[in-house]
Amino acid sequence: MSSLNASRVALLAAVVANFLGWVLPAYSEERGWSAFVFALSPLWDYSSFHGQPVALLAFIVASALTNVLFIALVALLVRDKMRHARLALWAAAGATLLNLYWPILLEPQRERLESGYFIWVTSFALLALAAFLVLRPARR
Repeated sequence: MSSLNASRVALLAAVVANFLGWVLPAYSEERGWSAFVFALSPLWDYSSFHGQPVALLAFIVASALTNVLFIALVALLVRDKMRHARLALWAAAGATLLNLYWPILLEPQRERLESGYFIWVTSFALLALAAFLVLRPARR
C-alpha cells in the first residue's frame, strides 16, 4: 500500500472515529454532541461557571473548538494534501494532546468517561497519522 493510499485510509478512519465520538456516550451517558455543547456553554452562560478558574474555562472551550479545527484540517488534507500536511500534522497532534487532558482534569470522576470520548480523541491521532503518511516518502 502506498503512503498516499495509507493516508486516505487513516483519514477515512479519523472521520469515522470523529463521527462515532459525536454519537456515542462520551461522559456519564451523555453523547459526544452534548459534551460539545456543554464545553462551549461558558461562552453564553458564564454565570453558571462563576468562581471557576479562567484557565479551566479556556481549556474547556479550547477543547470544544478542536472539533472545528478537525473539520478544517480534514478539508485541507482532502483539498491539497502535500501543501498543508505539515500544518495538519502539528495541529492534529496538538489537539490530541490537549484533548487527552480530560482524564487528568476529571481525576476523581474519570471512570465516567465513556467510549465516545476515547474514540473521539483517537480521531485526532488518526488525523495526525494521515498527515504524517502524506509527508512520509513512499517505500519501495
